[in-house]
Amino acid sequence: MALPWALAVLSLLPLLNAQSSSCVNFTVPITNASLDQISGKWFFVAWAYRHPEYKQLASSYQSAFFYFDSNYTEDMIHFREYSTINDQCVYNSSHLNIQKENGTLSRYSDKPVVTPEQMRQFHEQLTCMGMDKSEIVYVDETKDQCGPLHKQHDEERKKGKDPKSPKEGGK
Repeated sequence: MALPWALAVLSLLPLLNAQSSSCVNFTVPITNASLDQISGKWFFVAWAYRHPEYKQLASSYQSAFFYFDSNYTEDMIHFREYSTINDQCVYNSSHLNIQKENGTLSRYSDKPVVTPEQMRQFHEQLTCMGMDKSEIVYVDETKDQCGPLHKQHDEERKKGKDPKSPKEGGK
């Protein structure tokens, strides 16, 4: 699961250089400043897939949020993911190596709900990429089952402990 989220980290960078919503090149250089801007908590809102098998897998996600913590000296991001999949909380923690020469495109939000304008822009970008709204998979933050595990990890961090890195937790 870390690979799709690693791409998500890099996918946030185009949002830092907002341009008109017409079809444009969304590649943004990865710098320490851009990494600062994507560090923190992010909520998965929606994704779109052309291939039915990927869309089916994505449909099992009910809610997801994640944290990025940058480490400039090692060109690394510590990634913590909390996903509700089929009514169960799944936690993943990993380190992602950064290749500062590359960038990709996707849409995420630092809040669990986006504005109509943000969703309109997302739809326009799908159209630019030759995709249809029917290819979008949405998630619902109200179905999040990771609250207790997230709270436990936050408390452990505040106490200076490093929370364990289980693949699954919650139930």
